[in-house]
Amino acid sequence: MTNFPALIPSARTFTPGDLPNVKRVSLSGVTSGFRRGNRRINQSLSLSFQQLTQQQLDLITAHYVNRQGSFNIFFLPQETWSGYAVVPVPSPSNVAWRYATSPTIADSSCELWSVDIELTSYVIDLGDINIELPGGGAGPSPPPGPSPPPPPPPVVDYIYDGLSAALLPVRQYIIDSGKSQ
Repeated sequence: MTNFPALIPSARTFTPGDLPNVKRVSLSGVTSGFRRGNRRINQSLSLSFQQLTQQQLDLITAHYVNRQGSFNIFFLPQETWSGYAVVPVPSPSNVAWRYATSPTIADSSCELWSVDIELTSYVIDLGDINIELPGGGAGPSPPPGPSPPPPPPPVVDYIYDGLSAALLPVRQYIIDSGKSQ
C-alpha cells in the first residue's frame, strides 16, 4: 500500500464524521435512536498545498494514479497533521483514506503549483487487509545462494462492513436443482 506523500499542507479542514446510527419514530411519536457501530464514519479531510514544485506536484499526481483514483485506500503520514498537538486520526489506525474527488491543480507563478485535495475516510480493521504498515521491520534476510524469483505483488483484501445496512427486505432464496435423470 502506498502512503500519501510526506508533504506539509498549507491548510487543512477536518470533519470528524459521526457514529453510524438510525432513528426510528414509533406510531405514538416517540423517537428512538439505534447506534449501528462504534467507529466514526464519513470523516472528511480537505488539504490545500501552496507553492509546490514540479517534483512535489508529480508525487501527488503519481499517488492519485497509483491509488487508481478513488478506488484504493491509503494511510496519511504524520506530516499531514503537522501542527496538531493531538492528531485527530493517528496513522496507522482503523481509519484509512481514499480520494473523494480528483486533485484540483492550479498553476501559480514561477513554475509553482497549488493543489487542493478532498479525502474521505474508510473504516477498517487492521487485521482485515494485507498491508505493510509504516515503520514495520525489514523482514527476514534472504538465504545464501541464488536469489529466488521476486514474490507476486501483495493482494489487498477488503472486508466490507454493512454499517447502517437495513435488515429489510428479507428474502428467501429457494434453489431448485430440477429433476435428476
